[in-house]
Amino acid sequence: MAPHRKMVCSLLDDSGETIGRAEIIQQFPALIWHSGQDARCDYFNQTWLLFTGRTLEQELGDGWMEGIHPEDLAGCLKTYLEAFEARQPFTMEYRLRYHDGSYRWIIDHGSPHYAIDGCFCGYIGSCYDSTRQKEEECALRTNQTALEQQVEQCNSALQRSYDLLNNISRQVPGGIYQFQLFSDGHYSIPYASQSILDLFELQPEELQSDASPVFNKIVAEDLAGLMASIQESAETLNPWHHEFRAAIPSRGVRWFQGNSRPQRQPDNSVIWCGFVTDISERKELERQLVEAQRLEYIGQLAAGVAHEVRNPLNAILTVTEALFREEGVEGNQTLTPYIEHIRSQVDRLARLMNDLLSLGRRQQEDQLVPLALAEFCRQTVELWQRSNQTGSLAIDLEIPSTLENVMVRADIDRLQQVLFNLLDNAGQHSQSASAIRLVLETAQPDLVGGQILLRVVDRGSGVVPELLERVFEPFFTTRRGGTGLGLALVKQFIEQMGGMVQICNNYPEPGCTVTLQLPRASEECLS
Repeated sequence: MAPHRKMVCSLLDDSGETIGRAEIIQQFPALIWHSGQDARCDYFNQTWLLFTGRTLEQELGDGWMEGIHPEDLAGCLKTYLEAFEARQPFTMEYRLRYHDGSYRWIIDHGSPHYAIDGCFCGYIGSCYDSTRQKEEECALRTNQTALEQQVEQCNSALQRSYDLLNNISRQVPGGIYQFQLFSDGHYSIPYASQSILDLFELQPEELQSDASPVFNKIVAEDLAGLMASIQESAETLNPWHHEFRAAIPSRGVRWFQGNSRPQRQPDNSVIWCGFVTDISERKELERQLVEAQRLEYIGQLAAGVAHEVRNPLNAILTVTEALFREEGVEGNQTLTPYIEHIRSQVDRLARLMNDLLSLGRRQQEDQLVPLALAEFCRQTVELWQRSNQTGSLAIDLEIPSTLENVMVRADIDRLQQVLFNLLDNAGQHSQSASAIRLVLETAQPDLVGGQILLRVVDRGSGVVPELLERVFEPFFTTRRGGTGLGLALVKQFIEQMGGMVQICNNYPEPGCTVTLQLPRASEECLS
């Protein structure tokens, strides 16, 4: 046996049974090597030699380095020598030339070798062919890279689709959503476009697990019908269409319309995909149309009645005046109160007929002319104070210097009738010691074309809150002897001039304020 093999065998076992064990090492299915105290290799087993296709003499010493791939040699030697100096185990990977001339990856495990007496003898190591593992790792990395690229492409495509959906949803007048109803009655909104934030002032993320925040905003009177319509659509799988109201913090109560199509899921839940839009403007237009049609009908009916009544009324007034001048009647103290009562009632009926005719008469465009509002208000107040029966009431006319020359486009006669009606109402509901305020101001001081506001403020009893929405209805009145046409005419006249009218109770109380919003006269109108 060669000296180096004897040394290895003796190091492995001092029992004398060295030959058998040395042969086992020679045939062991791993590349085994040994180096001496000088770090040079003095043994390679038969497996190593068959792997490299070289002789033992070629490998001994530093000859084994010839088989290491040039790119791995420096690192391999550095790892080995640093571990050798520190007497520490090491593990390293490098490419070793195979007997067919190719390079194969091996994993080399080396550790210090000590004799039984503790004397350091060198290093012993074993190597395993890891080429297949490397190839599999390389293939795995390639597949992983390809998979990551595919995932990235899918994510990019998904993000593009998501951005496109959001972009489309921003252009659509409403919000796109996905609503899910589970079999246990729980509901959620898995997807909602950003427009939902504008409609309901809710973040879409708030609704992904629970849709309650939306339902909490539904007006109580509409909630039961809304839930019933959803349940019916879930049972029949028919398309869902419903109109409902919701209270939005910054915009008040708004009308919404929802449209979607349901699909039953494998877990027996139902998902609706659809959109919701704010239809408040449409609802208001519908209300105005119905109101306009109703007012038109009332106006036509009133005008017809007025025409039929005026002729007999004039005859009654003529006969009454003639009777008053008859001998024995004129100056008769007994009959005079009755005659005066007939006169006052006929005058009242005449005014009522005139109001009815006004209610049925449309505004003529050529009657809308530029009007110096400040001076008009002064003249109207003076005329009203001279003609009304509550002359003791003071009127505080508040006109800022910036609006002294402001011009509006209005029908002079009808606007004067409006102010008379409002001042009459304010006078009838005010205490004798209180003053009525007539305030002129601008709604948008920064805009030249802003609307002009004319407010009539009293310190009376105000309006019952539940009746505020009805005060402008024709023939609606809470005053005994009232016709219910005064405020109806105010609203009709102002709207026909292109303006608006509002009424509200004062805060703090008492009294109420009627605000007229009148359009400024345009430059074209002034010219």
